[in-house]
Amino acid sequence: MLQLQEQYITNVEGERIAVILNINAYQKLLDEMDEFLCWKGYQQAVEETESEIEAGDFVTLEHYLASEV
Repeated sequence: MLQLQEQYITNVEGERIAVILNINAYQKLLDEMDEFLCWKGYQQAVEETESEIEAGDFVTLEHYLASEV
């Protein structure tokens, strides 16, 4: 788990309006978010195609390439 040591910028009322992060922590946060979004996209693709695969409604790469010849 990413450990952040954030600092806050506040407005005149004392409300937090921005966060300051160490650049390395920020980059790590972006990397983890990208990894999560890739995983989430994969999960969505599995859910969307699961019924088609179970029904045998798909073409393998080998079958597709063989039909192109």
